[in-house]
Amino acid sequence: MNAKPSRHARAREAAKQETRAALIRAATEVFSKKGIDASLDEICAHAGYTRGAFYVHFKNRDELAAAVMERVGQGVLDTLLGTDEAQPIENLGDLVNRFIKALISGDYPLTRNGGVRPYQLLDACARSSAIRDQYMEHVRASMDRLGGICQRLQTQGEIRNDITPQQLGFWLVTLVIGLHTLYDLDMEIDFAGSMQSLLKLVQPPAA
Repeated sequence: MNAKPSRHARAREAAKQETRAALIRAATEVFSKKGIDASLDEICAHAGYTRGAFYVHFKNRDELAAAVMERVGQGVLDTLLGTDEAQPIENLGDLVNRFIKALISGDYPLTRNGGVRPYQLLDACARSSAIRDQYMEHVRASMDRLGGICQRLQTQGEIRNDITPQQLGFWLVTLVIGLHTLYDLDMEIDFAGSMQSLLKLVQPPAA
């Protein structure tokens, strides 16, 4: 029978987890101000820890960036798509409006105001498998959650029956990636008109 960890061991493990969490919080804040290429020294200084403490938890800065993406990405998805307990999506217009609002306000992280530019993310994905894998996991999770929402909206008559929810989830994520890239390049975008066009494409025809 395994003995329970001592009070000292539990305290040491709790301190270790707090250090890791502090480094992730610090990186999140630094990335939001200076982008994903911010230096490791800046992040450690902001967290109040040395490089030695950093390397206890992460192999390199890219591994830390992947951990930040996991944390931030989940929060963004919950904000945009809601959860079963809070702010569920009522219709497709609600979903589009949430994204546009987050994009303009900077709450969506892949914008100039959000702190990480789309080209910076793609460059990081090209050089780091850890960042690329985490980003692709986020993309797939977005598609899966959108597919589930679209399936529910389809049963409510909000979406045409000749589009599979999975296909629509894929195209919505593709649209988001393209839209935030063009927005970052200062392209003038008619958000209201674009939203209406999208809704016309996927909503059932009027009886």
